[in-house]
Amino acid sequence: KISNLGTIEWQNTLGGNLTDYLINIHQTIDGGYILGGLSNSDISGDKSEASLGSLDYWVVKLNNSGAVEWQNTIGGIDADHLCSIQQTIDGGFILGGYSTSGISGDKTEPLLGVVDYWIVKLNVSGEIEWQNTIGGDDEEFLYSMCQTNDGGYILGGYSLSGISGDKGEASLGGYDYWVVKLNNLGLIEWQNTIGGN
Repeated sequence: KISNLGTIEWQNTLGGNLTDYLINIHQTIDGGYILGGLSNSDISGDKSEASLGSLDYWVVKLNNSGAVEWQNTIGGIDADHLCSIQQTIDGGFILGGYSTSGISGDKTEPLLGVVDYWIVKLNVSGEIEWQNTIGGDDEEFLYSMCQTNDGGYILGGYSLSGISGDKGEASLGGYDYWVVKLNNLGLIEWQNTIGGN
């Protein structure tokens, strides 16, 4: 943590015995911080939960002094890549990324293709409230998401799938942009496949 004059106020090195990647960090409404990334570490170091598969989402909540308040390792038996985390208007958190896991670990829905969007909603304490696996029969990579003014969510990534699974429009050629709007419970309201040949 750096002051407004650029001097270090505090620091914290967080990790386990293998690889831990920080992808996103945001200040939370209580003055602390939410960290979202990937981990394949087992219980070791700061990691309090075992690896669930190849790579898992790893969410860590810090207080305003940088000390760990809670953490959650979230994933299935294969690779799960967290790309986006944001605090929601109810004080919880929305996680977005992509997954190659079927039903296993925390993953409650089957894999729809090779890789799917995987959205996970946490409450203020970091416990899973709901999740949604979204995709077609090929590859979908989610890279960005945020909460919308109506309490829902907008997802942005890219897709290789034709009409299949949740994919309502044909592929336009190679990878396309795939924009998906969810309501506040994570259910699809609309989608748009955007691209060239």
